[in-house]
Formats: sequence, C-alpha cells, structure tokens
Amino acid sequence: MSRLIFVVLLFALFFASCTTPGGRDAGMVYDDTVISAKVKGRLTEMLGAQVIGVDVDVYQGEVTLQGRVRSPNMENRVIAVTARTPGVRKVINLLKIIP
Repeated sequence: MSRLIFVVLLFALFFASCTTPGGRDAGMVYDDTVISAKVKGRLTEMLGAQVIGVDVDVYQGEVTLQGRVRSPNMENRVIAVTARTPGVRKVINLLKIIP
C-alpha cells in the first residue's frame, strides 16, 4: 500500500512541475480554459445565436476575439461582455464586421 501511495505522489509531483513550451504550468492552462468557457457561456447567454461565428482564445488572461459579427453595435457588445468576465485582463479585438 505504501508503494502505491509513493507512486501516486511521485506521479502528482511530476505533473505539477510540467510546463508547456511557453513556460505555463498546468494551473495556468487550466485558468485560461476556465476563462474561455466563462466568456463563451456569457456571450451565448447574453447575445444568443448572434455570436456563433466568434472564436475565443485565451492566453494568460488575455482574450483574443476572432470571427464575424453583423454590426459595429454587436462588436461593441461582444467586447463589453468579454471585458466584464471575471479573470479577463485584456481583450484583443480581431472581429470583422460583415453585414
């Protein structure tokens, strides 16, 4: 039993110390994944099907929005909802307005 505990602890220690090529650890990647899910959920909840063409990428709390929206008003709403999402430090807007 003690060997099993040792192996589990060793496994946990190994993965806790792993980093991505960009130097991010598992916790940072997880945080960005959570932020991405929150942004996508809030956009869908607040703006519905109007945001289906919007992609959300997150890196260290900076959210990049890409895709198409139908009007400048919709672009502003997408940016505002994203910026007010907990954990978002910065919004990078690469949205294109396509009526």
